[in-house]
Amino acid sequence: MEERTRKGLHISPVDSAELSYKTKLALIDFIRGYETDQPFKLPSEDQLAQRLGVSRNALRDVLASLEEMGLVTRQRSKGTLANPKVARECRMDTDPGLIRMITRMGCQPRYEVTSLRFVEDKDSGLEQNSDSYLEVGKLFYADDTPVAFANDHVEGKIAAGYREQFEVLREENCFFFLKECCGVSVAYSMSTFDVMQADEALQKLFHVGPEELFLVMDDIVYSRDLEIVCHAVSYYRKGYLPLKVLRKGW
Repeated sequence: MEERTRKGLHISPVDSAELSYKTKLALIDFIRGYETDQPFKLPSEDQLAQRLGVSRNALRDVLASLEEMGLVTRQRSKGTLANPKVARECRMDTDPGLIRMITRMGCQPRYEVTSLRFVEDKDSGLEQNSDSYLEVGKLFYADDTPVAFANDHVEGKIAAGYREQFEVLREENCFFFLKECCGVSVAYSMSTFDVMQADEALQKLFHVGPEELFLVMDDIVYSRDLEIVCHAVSYYRKGYLPLKVLRKGW
């Protein structure tokens, strides 16, 4: 398969801040911008590294991540093949955050902060000895339609020392708060999925009846030190968001 690129497509160099993340986004945008749905061969590692302004080692790490995401496959003698059709899919496992997901749908995203408070109480999703948490609730809209609600509980022992920075959560998400304000980097989360009919709280938030269905994603978030740092529960209104994930072969 010959190497092809979209006419006029330009991959912008990235700066050194959060290099891996920005390199990944640049490559994803490059693959999504390809002119057809057919798989195509990416430029060589040397060419890509030069265009992106990164080292080959950094690029290889990003390509390995994209392979895990199902966007590319790397084969000896064939190079790296990209799948633009899969890359264009709006997926829960590749589009970080509801704002990006709603934007990818072609809608105007916005949200309302429904709660931002420090709570002296237990959350069963946090550590057993936890007795407080920072609650952040946000209701997300696609254009003027409420489509999702995120209710995050940040471990109180972490958040308590940064009360003066709680207001940043009106503009940023909990991962940003944990990393930039608290110095805690998130490693991964364990997600549990369920389906429920709207309870009284969801009926009031979304202005719907009790028959409305929601997909519920319950996340236990771990730091790089493998400590539970956040318990996040998200409610997705059925039929409004493309709730897709990619499952790889064993």
